Amino acid sequence: MESKQIKKELAARGFDFSMLAEAIDKSPSLVSKVAARKATSRYVAVAIAKALELSVVEVFPDVEAYHYAPTSDEERKQKQRELVALLKK
Repeated sequence: MESKQIKKELAARGFDFSMLAEAIDKSPSLVSKVAARKATSRYVAVAIAKALELSVVEVFPDVEAYHYAPTSDEERKQKQRELVALLKK
């Protein structure tokens, strides 16, 4: 979805970027920039998708980074250990 379409769909539900930003404790500017693909934030993208009752892939099909679930803290720590070991070689 393009930024204008996201904005239109939010408005159809009685929401706007400012309301969404306040609900997730982020700036309206960041929400607008994520919708326009001028900034990336998985957290904001997921919030936009939830507000539209769609998946993040449906709203942002062109942003591949949003298509994968983030790893757990433990998985991330394990990957960091692997990376450190690789870099020490």
